[in-house]
Amino acid sequence: MSKIYNKIFAKVYDPVMHGFERSLFKKRKKLIAELSGTILDVGSGTGVNFKFYSPGTKIISVEPSPSMINIAKTKVSQKYQIDFHNCSVTDPGLSNHIPENSLDAVVSTLVMCTIPNPQQALDNFSKWLKPGGKLVVLEHIHASKPANRKFLSLLNPIWKTFSEGCSLTQDTDKMIKDAGFKALTEEYFVRTLRFHSGVFVKN
Repeated sequence: MSKIYNKIFAKVYDPVMHGFERSLFKKRKKLIAELSGTILDVGSGTGVNFKFYSPGTKIISVEPSPSMINIAKTKVSQKYQIDFHNCSVTDPGLSNHIPENSLDAVVSTLVMCTIPNPQQALDNFSKWLKPGGKLVVLEHIHASKPANRKFLSLLNPIWKTFSEGCSLTQDTDKMIKDAGFKALTEEYFVRTLRFHSGVFVKN
């Protein structure tokens, strides 16, 4: 997609998602509000998560869209420290800024669906998290029923084209567990799409 489309997408994202985000407000807050220390906010987008972080939190924000970052910067509060990186979470250079075993938490909300190599992202999370560090996720995932899975698979190519690479067919829940993470809390629910959320630690 063109840079012009990227700018338009970023500008309309919050208004378009407002109603949907209201339905997720309590779940986001519950997952994020009690986190502390140094936290990687993956694919921060327009900064939807920022208002939930506790005072004193150090946030490393990673977002590949410059247009999204510009909007996110308007939501920065003095209650926390934030360091923006305009790149993908799978960018090799990011390890120069995030040492191994340095993060208290990784927060991934509505973003794993857009990462071209989610397995590499999960490997990075595992490498960067401290022992006992938490992976916090709130992600839409592939349908469970065969008919719904078939429908989403047919729709997916068109959907990805107009939604900045968002995939409807990713089994992120399975990938997280296959990557060696164990659930401390876990929930499945439906908001039009099927969702998976929870807090995980490395086995």
